[in-house]
Amino acid sequence: MQLLRAASLVISEDAASFLGGEKNQSFWYLVFRKKEKGLFSIKHLAGSHSEVLLSRLHDICLAVTSEVTKLWSKVSCSTIVTLGEFFASLEKDMDSEVDEVAQVLLQVLRNCPEFEKAASQTLGIMVENVTPAQAMTALLDSGVK
Repeated sequence: MQLLRAASLVISEDAASFLGGEKNQSFWYLVFRKKEKGLFSIKHLAGSHSEVLLSRLHDICLAVTSEVTKLWSKVSCSTIVTLGEFFASLEKDMDSEVDEVAQVLLQVLRNCPEFEKAASQTLGIMVENVTPAQAMTALLDSGVK
């Protein structure tokens, strides 16, 4: 249940996204904190209870990768690090997610120089921990797009 709650924090689109202005700065701070808390919980589960993640791995990876592309600097960086944790903890179980994750990380490398270090490190962790053929295919396919 904790996993689903953490994933829903990452997945959810904020109901008040249409709100703006100075009055809502504290609201956005709370949104960022909730997203970071959800990412921390998912990272912890990957490291200590990976079997819990495996049944919903695809959905969780989609949720996390969707956060990378939102470019909220601190949250985006945390999601990139979380993906690295997934690869380090789940190793070959992440083979099925390599194509999607590699595509997102390579896009980050192309478009967001401020995340270059985190994205490069996560790609390195990916290459070290998944099936070599799967990593090579994903990188080549994603690099061509």
